[in-house]
Amino acid sequence: MIVMKFGGTSLAGAAQIRQVGGIVRRFARSRPVVVVSAMAGVTDELIALAERSVSGLPREVSGRLDRLQRRHRREARLLGLSEGSGGRLERELEALFTELEGVCHGVLLLHELSRRSLDLISSFGERLSALLVTDHLRSLGLRAQFVDARDHIVTDESHGAAVVDFDATYRNLRRGILPGVRKGHLPVVTGFIGRTRQGATTTLGRSGSDYTASILGGALRAEEVWIWKEVDGVCTADPNLVKSARVVARISYQEAAEMAHYGAEVIHPKTMLPARRGHIPIRIKNTFNPNAPGTLITSRPGARGKAPLLVSSIDGMALVTVEGTGIFGQPGMILRLLTPVALAGTNIYMISMSSSEYNVSFAIMQGDLEKTLKALEKDFRDRGLLGEQVAHITVERDMCAIAVVGAGMKGQHGIAGRVFSALGDAGVNVVAIAQGSSEYNITVVTRGRDMKKGVRAIHDRLNVGRAALRRARRPALRLVSGRAR
Repeated sequence: MIVMKFGGTSLAGAAQIRQVGGIVRRFARSRPVVVVSAMAGVTDELIALAERSVSGLPREVSGRLDRLQRRHRREARLLGLSEGSGGRLERELEALFTELEGVCHGVLLLHELSRRSLDLISSFGERLSALLVTDHLRSLGLRAQFVDARDHIVTDESHGAAVVDFDATYRNLRRGILPGVRKGHLPVVTGFIGRTRQGATTTLGRSGSDYTASILGGALRAEEVWIWKEVDGVCTADPNLVKSARVVARISYQEAAEMAHYGAEVIHPKTMLPARRGHIPIRIKNTFNPNAPGTLITSRPGARGKAPLLVSSIDGMALVTVEGTGIFGQPGMILRLLTPVALAGTNIYMISMSSSEYNVSFAIMQGDLEKTLKALEKDFRDRGLLGEQVAHITVERDMCAIAVVGAGMKGQHGIAGRVFSALGDAGVNVVAIAQGSSEYNITVVTRGRDMKKGVRAIHDRLNVGRAALRRARRPALRLVSGRAR
């Protein structure tokens, strides 16, 4: 059994859904379980619909609802589904849009949009696309069955980024889906959504449909989880920044997590957790180039040789530096400095500390800067630290982080020197540095305007693209029962 997830770009319209149908039929003998996202742009449309509803704009709400209905019905018609199935699909679509209209009407009347209501409204994208994909697969002669993930995935009440109850969810999925798969049915599962024990609809947050696929893979003990996207796989760098970037044949879960943390958008670290626990490989594939081998993500590192595999980058950052004599030699001081940052809900991407212990710097997204500074200043003021012990809080805006990632770096001499030499020769000034004890990455913070120049310089100096190309020319990975050998 394999789990195959298709994202919004792969389901943008009738032509793309036909492509997906061809892929699923091609691998039908592998007993696929299909997970779908909303059609491209639909989730954003639903969020805008919710915002117009709470703003009390009935005409605009009605117009947006009408456009959504017309789009889904048009794609169904182009797929030749409107006349088939005795009008069942039309009735199912009508029922969903009637429910959506009712929810929006309630928000409009109350002038209140809770996170719970937003989750419910956001859920309709996956529910609608799953109906279309299910009927299209049936039209190809496959025994497809619509599956609402909310009937199986149990979460807490953290609307917008719900936490999954894995024990209950795995029990539900094994009881509810596994018997049908064994009988030859092909489940088409709504990604991104779950349900609380009290029956409220929840969403799983960023990359929620990828996460759903990984959860299903773990619960059903799939041979592999295939994430179908619009790219050939994980690249050695962002191809928009580096023309010589190449697809990497194989990386480890840890390498993928490090890369994703620093800006690569192919896969989210959370997605890998269920698959990693079950030792289930994840394969990144291209819907529009299905014969490409893609990238295999497993527990075993992919690097052979001394070259790092990936150069990842993220811009729009701010570097916050806290200086003061109170930091020097104080046990637990770093924890005391960073606790208010965490309580403000700010994600810290890297931390750098001077050898004198006189200052600590940390990189955050610039959008989190205002709330972070308020939280720090309030905490320091309340504890009487501002002044002598914490003399200054300084901020450098418009920064970026560049991370060199790869298991091949571990124990290799001179990697850091080559990174800094490449940046220096390119005229890129390094503002802060961090390296994890795992030796899987070296991260530097530079000015945002230097990101493209810095990424290119490191990628070229370390021959990252050429090293990946040499590995890709080796014989393709052989799969035995879905496991790489």
